[in-house]
Amino acid sequence: MDRLSKFYPDPVILFTVLLLGLIGFMSVFSVKVAPHIFEGVEFHHLRRPLLFLVFFVVGIFAMSAMSHMINYKKLNNKKVVYALMGLSLFLLLLVLIKKFALGKSVDRWLVGTSLQPSELSKLIIIIFIAHYVSKKGVIERFSFFGWVVFLVSLHAVLLFLQPDKGMAIFIFALTSVMLWIGCTSPRIYIPIVLIFAGVAFLMLTFGGDYVHRRLVAWRNPMEDYYGSGYQVIQALLSFMNGGLLGQGYGKGFQKMGPLTQSDTDYVLATLGEELGLPGIIFVFVLLSVLLWRLIRIAKEVSDVFGKLIVAGVAVNIIMSASVNVLMAVNILPPKGIPLPFVSYGVSNLLVNLISLGLVGAVYKRQLYYRML
Repeated sequence: MDRLSKFYPDPVILFTVLLLGLIGFMSVFSVKVAPHIFEGVEFHHLRRPLLFLVFFVVGIFAMSAMSHMINYKKLNNKKVVYALMGLSLFLLLLVLIKKFALGKSVDRWLVGTSLQPSELSKLIIIIFIAHYVSKKGVIERFSFFGWVVFLVSLHAVLLFLQPDKGMAIFIFALTSVMLWIGCTSPRIYIPIVLIFAGVAFLMLTFGGDYVHRRLVAWRNPMEDYYGSGYQVIQALLSFMNGGLLGQGYGKGFQKMGPLTQSDTDYVLATLGEELGLPGIIFVFVLLSVLLWRLIRIAKEVSDVFGKLIVAGVAVNIIMSASVNVLMAVNILPPKGIPLPFVSYGVSNLLVNLISLGLVGAVYKRQLYYRML
């Protein structure tokens, strides 16, 4: 444990993330490589597993370096925070420029299908809200929050235009929870949440046929079996095929073609088919341990800025995991939110590890104060 502590301040978080990353790598390997073992594995089959492994290792070392080298309190600076917000908006705007320049109907990535700026935007918004609340203190005037509403809504609008309506609504929800944790006065908090809810409702209302088809797939997948309901049905069939104990690692059928997003949005369905209930429970236990440690650290941190950063990272992970799981079993409408540290997705993986690096920086300083 002492050696792990030198690498990252909280060994439990490090060990938990390593196990989740191992499960993620095994899942991607099972989807992309296992089906071709007997007929011959080619390099393009190995591409995704190798990319996942490389970026996971890079992210782990970045997480360690950040926890030891960054003074997180220097982030609690108006110029730094607004520079980050400007960077976030600029990257989202570049995605739109690229989309319209190439004449695409949908584009959420800056480079290929790997660099997704919206993932970075979530972390930057966490830092922004933590800074804003820590500087304003107990906020009693709605006008103080006008800037928060404007900047968060601007992010949501840019995401809506990609279009990525689900991520836009996710941003609203993340901000709302962070403001609640920051003890915002109810007479200020309630109007803000109503504004966010109103904008989100308008996005869904004017989301076009795409949103309608997603809702149809959620309410009754069989109504459009070969269309919008196809992925939902295939995911549910994966769980059914897995039964209680699963078919065995690498032996899943749905990943062979029917479930096209078997290593990304519906990775839980792949785990359920191959590893059964024990595999799913193990992932849930690991995520629960990670969240328990983050909540414990947030409670221990003395300054508001550091406390809200850790809390924001915890909220982001629990919301992402909850949406992914509930979507996989069709309790929520289909939405491309990855399962943290398990789903394939370079941007999501790196940003989550960088977020934990920031948590490590906060916790290390807290441990230092505790020793004084």
